[in-house]
Amino acid sequence: MTIKERITGLIEELPSVRNKAKENIKKSQENQKKYYDQKRLKEGFNIGDKVLYYDASKEKQWSGKLEEKWKGPYYIHEIINKGSYRIKTMEGKIMKTPVNRELLKEYIDRRNFEVIVRI
Repeated sequence: MTIKERITGLIEELPSVRNKAKENIKKSQENQKKYYDQKRLKEGFNIGDKVLYYDASKEKQWSGKLEEKWKGPYYIHEIINKGSYRIKTMEGKIMKTPVNRELLKEYIDRRNFEVIVRI
């Protein structure tokens, strides 16, 4: 096979290789979207909901290893946009900085649970 024949063969194969690459990219993007959507939290919070706030500053501290990483409960004071909230303490003090949805989780009051013991 001469160089000219090889180049001609590569040029003829180029459109099919490009189409195959486009198909692979599309499949990969669909898979990435599927996994992203699975991890994405669907529902937001409403004003007045009780939430816990994840204290990310404790994440990398050895000294805070046994400390609670979730602080709260807090109330949702304001919805800034789809994923950002302004929260306030139980005493009514409003936090200055907005909080991302990923750092909040629903607070479940355990005092209202009924203890059932079966023997």
